[in-house]
Amino acid sequence: MMGERIGITPKSWTMELHHGVLHLGKRWYVVSAEISSDGRAEGVRLDGPYSDREKAEARALQMRTDSD
Repeated sequence: MMGERIGITPKSWTMELHHGVLHLGKRWYVVSAEISSDGRAEGVRLDGPYSDREKAEARALQMRTDSD
């Protein structure tokens, strides 16, 4: 069953820290989570709000770079 998609997690996510951009209402957020080998999102965190998508995406990119 390893490598199989569980729940709503994207197939490309593995047991690593991932960052994405989320639009809620009129604001943008960066959502971060560690996806375990069984597909569970652990340590989910929401950062923001950001005034626009570009700022949120820039922050998500910075978070990805910082975690490498």
